[in-house]
Amino acid sequence: MEMTPRWPTMFGQGKFEVEGLFEYLFANYDLNDPGGDVDGANIFTDNSEMMNKFKSVVHGKFNEYLTNTISKTIEDFGDHEIKAWITGHGKGYSMTTHNHSGAHISAVFYVLAEDKYSGGSIVFIDPRSNANRGYDSSFDDLFAHHAFVPETGDYVIFPSFNYHHVKPYYSEFRICIPVDLYLYSNKDV
Repeated sequence: MEMTPRWPTMFGQGKFEVEGLFEYLFANYDLNDPGGDVDGANIFTDNSEMMNKFKSVVHGKFNEYLTNTISKTIEDFGDHEIKAWITGHGKGYSMTTHNHSGAHISAVFYVLAEDKYSGGSIVFIDPRSNANRGYDSSFDDLFAHHAFVPETGDYVIFPSFNYHHVKPYYSEFRICIPVDLYLYSNKDV
C-alpha cells in the first residue's frame, strides 16, 4: 500500500483482486439501481462465499491502513462493523461533496473502472477549513484538493471525516463499492 500524507491526513491506495467478484455482482444485484446511495443497503449482509472473500480483502486493507497510521488493527478495538454498498454505476454518475459521518475509516473499491480518461475521479478536500486564509497564491499547492483517478482493481482508503466528491463519469458503466468501518472502542483498550 502506498501511503500519501495529506494535511497531514493519511490516504492509502493500492490494488485488490477478488476473482469472480464482477461476475457475482452482475448476476446477483440490480446494477442499474443498486440502492446503496439512498437506502443504506449493506451488501455485507450477503453471506455468500464470494462476498465473504471480498469482505476478507476489505478487512485486510483496513488493518493495513490502521497499522500504518495508528499502529493498531481492527482487533485492538472492542467491536467493529463494516458496511458496504454498490454505487457509481452509470454514465453521468457523480456525487456531491459529502463525508461518511459516523464511520471512522472509509474506502472505495473500484471493481470496474475501465476508462480512467472518462472522468469519475474522487476529489478529496483539505480538511483544514479556511487554512489558506491570508496566504499568498504561491502557497496554493499546500491547500490543493487531491484527485484520485481510479482504474479497475484500485482502492483508496481515507478517514471518514474527510469531505470529498465524485466528478461526473462519462463512460457507459462502472462499479464502485464504498465501504465504511465503524470501530467501537473497548474502554479497557
